Amino acid sequence: MKAYTVILPTFFVALVLAIFPMPRMLDYIRPEWVAMTLIFWTLVSPSKAGIFLGFMMGLLVDVMHGDVLGQNALALSVLAYLCLLMQSRMRLFNSVQQSFLVFVLVGLYLLVCFWVESLLAVQAKVALLWPSVGSALIWPLWYNLMFSVRQYFRA
Repeated sequence: MKAYTVILPTFFVALVLAIFPMPRMLDYIRPEWVAMTLIFWTLVSPSKAGIFLGFMMGLLVDVMHGDVLGQNALALSVLAYLCLLMQSRMRLFNSVQQSFLVFVLVGLYLLVCFWVESLLAVQAKVALLWPSVGSALIWPLWYNLMFSVRQYFRA
């Protein structure tokens, strides 16, 4: 139970960062904060964070952004599943290799979202993979910050 008192506030911070206003030029490469937080927690604590947590956070993102209900829930569930599959390997990677893998994982997350939007004939985003570039660039800082929070609260 103690781990969730640290995990859930970090997702709250990620949700706030996801809606925080940014300049128009930087908004195209806005990192996917919720997806990166889910990747981090499935990487360091796979018994506490997984597919169900990804589904719940995806529903929150759907409601927050006004997307089709279940779109981000499906995409974050798939992301959590893939992270759980690669968790033991990814922990051995250095930060550059992890950043590349985050680029791929967030790109797949965005691709699932794009796929759902195209099935439902919703107007999709034009810049599909730029947020995964932003996520990959910010990943080492985000990982170190989240790891420090985890160590400080002993989660």
